[in-house]
Amino acid sequence: MRLTLLPLLLFSSLALGNTLNVTVLGAQNNISTLECWALLSGFKHSSEAGTAGSESLNLGKLGGDSTYTILPAGFNGGRHNAPALHIRWVIFLSGLAHITLPNSTAEAWVAGGKNGAILALDTADVSAFGHYTTYPSKEQTITLEIPLGNEGIPAHTVLHGGPCKGEELSA
Repeated sequence: MRLTLLPLLLFSSLALGNTLNVTVLGAQNNISTLECWALLSGFKHSSEAGTAGSESLNLGKLGGDSTYTILPAGFNGGRHNAPALHIRWVIFLSGLAHITLPNSTAEAWVAGGKNGAILALDTADVSAFGHYTTYPSKEQTITLEIPLGNEGIPAHTVLHGGPCKGEELSA
């Protein structure tokens, strides 16, 4: 039986039909892995002022302190885990992140912008070696980090092993 433990959700995608596909850096057997997920909470037609007529997806109740970070061009974040008790959405507003795994050849490229968010959940208690993150672009990478609320990991289905790619990331 396969068990996905506290994954690192790479929200690098757009809606396909009524779902949002996301790349997930998860932990299985104390080792980080990459998967492509479809969130089960579907897009809904918004009737709220300012967004009426558009499509929106509820990400749940988020909580805690949020952080805006500016990473210099070419920054190397090294090998690390998500900080304990601070699992969060990390939204890449600009730049480029390259995420690799110490025990695998799998990798994910996350470009800042519309396809650029991850959910960092691979804390040291579920992944012994974490992951590596480098920022190879020639521009700063700007991130917005937002902690998850008490609802935790969004409901999802696993589409396949490895990151979401190509048409999976297109509207």
